[in-house]
Amino acid sequence: MYRCTINKFIVHSLFHWDEFTTTGLTRRETPLKNLKASLKKSRRVRGSKGEHTRQHILESTLSVIAREGVRGTTHRAIAKRAGVHLSLTTYYFRNLEELILEAFKVFMNRDQDELKQSWEKAFKYLDRIERKGLEREDRIRLIVDYFNSKILSHVRDGLENSPEGLMVEHHMFFEVMLGPALRQLSAEHRKMLLDPIVRFCGYFNKEDPVTDAELLLGTITRLEYEAMLFEPGSVDYKATRREIRRIVGWIVNAN
Repeated sequence: MYRCTINKFIVHSLFHWDEFTTTGLTRRETPLKNLKASLKKSRRVRGSKGEHTRQHILESTLSVIAREGVRGTTHRAIAKRAGVHLSLTTYYFRNLEELILEAFKVFMNRDQDELKQSWEKAFKYLDRIERKGLEREDRIRLIVDYFNSKILSHVRDGLENSPEGLMVEHHMFFEVMLGPALRQLSAEHRKMLLDPIVRFCGYFNKEDPVTDAELLLGTITRLEYEAMLFEPGSVDYKATRREIRRIVGWIVNAN
């Protein structure tokens, strides 16, 4: 009887907790509501922390891939690089394949907006010249100089500031035989790089801009990967500039 009375009192208190104030009888937020609010806030904090940990594991996976390749990437190597317990790599991802694929998606999306903005500026530049005529020799030289400078800056920035990203891209392209999912991601990434180059080549070659774009992308990729064999600071950028100028000049019919 006594226990039943106490329980009824507790239940009644949780749902009918009133207090008297100077303005009269007011309903106060109940302890139950406070508890729910605290639990909701706790879940948000845990969710935010969990997402941070998940992203940190993905970034660490990219670092391991850059150094070891896809074949050399393991849960243990990722956990060590991330500085987390080994079990967390399987808590957030079903298996190693999913972890690697998600990491590649992070890599693909990282610079997509910046790349798009850079190309849009280039196309606005071309559109201004096109309205005046692309056939004049002085304008052709301006185009060659402009794109030679832009492409060289892109190559140099990747080598000096994002060498790890170049290595990840290298493994993405050359380890595609490891599975259909990786092949698909590799194809999507390559298409993202190729499409604006095709559009650029289309200003000068209406019949077959794709072939010209393939040649230019292949040249840029080769120059990047060859330069990674050298120590930082010892890359011959003058030779790189000459080669880029030759292929760009050929595309815009300046040679």
